[in-house]
Amino acid sequence: MEERPKQQIYGYELEPVDISDMLSFVESRQEVHGNKPKVTLSMYGDDGKWHVDAAVRYKGREGKDEFQPFLLKSYKQLWRAEKYAREIAEEYGFSNEGLNPSLTNTEMFLQYQKRKHVKDTFTKDMQNEIEQHGTELMKVVETQAVGEENDQSFLTKKEVEHLISEQFNRIEIGIEQMLNSVDQQSKKKTFADYRDEMKNLLKECRQHFKDSIIERTLTSKQKMDDKVIGLRNGVRDSISEVKDSAKSKLMQSILYMNERLKDFTTVIDQKLYEHEPVQLDRKQNKAMAAQAHER
Repeated sequence: MEERPKQQIYGYELEPVDISDMLSFVESRQEVHGNKPKVTLSMYGDDGKWHVDAAVRYKGREGKDEFQPFLLKSYKQLWRAEKYAREIAEEYGFSNEGLNPSLTNTEMFLQYQKRKHVKDTFTKDMQNEIEQHGTELMKVVETQAVGEENDQSFLTKKEVEHLISEQFNRIEIGIEQMLNSVDQQSKKKTFADYRDEMKNLLKECRQHFKDSIIERTLTSKQKMDDKVIGLRNGVRDSISEVKDSAKSKLMQSILYMNERLKDFTTVIDQKLYEHEPVQLDRKQNKAMAAQAHER
């Protein structure tokens, strides 16, 4: 393939087209040349807008490498462009290269880097908080998971696992409530505000977990002391088994929550910068002329 300027490799300065037009072009190239084109998405920032383009690569006549760029959409808000690129990449199986720094306006690229740094820092801080939260919960289990002299635990593995699941469900619900409360706030929140709220939420959840496990233990012990049928002489989990099970369940929950925190950060970012996008009007892309020429 002959060398092209970077601006020609991407949809730089082209007029935007509807994605259906680009898909029609891809389909026509496959019909004409018998090979499936590869579509790669990317973004760049210029003239105060964030553009999403698609690079279509395929084997043309005599096996020659061919290439056609399309500009799909332009947005005023970065998160909207990222969301659009992510969604169509998932829907159609396209590759997504993300932002192209070499085509992005310097000031806009600095804006992108600053915003990304704030998001990444917040996500990492919150993931550290969740991991510390897991450590604190395990300390509660180590202290409160007790039993009889024969090492039989008053609580079963399933009971403790249920308490842990309930704990992380409370955290997810708390996060959703934090996000929903934004629409009712007159004062615009910051990442720092969300960080403080998240720490308070985890603190409350830790205390609830401790209270719950103590209450369950006392209730179970009382039933055994009252010689409830099947409890005193029944085969129960050992204390060490309960602790090992709790540790495994906590690790699974932390991994899951760490992924959810990435989504949480993205939603916060969207809410902090939520404005109506400025989209360019749809026009006929010059690339369609190439399609007609090759048919």
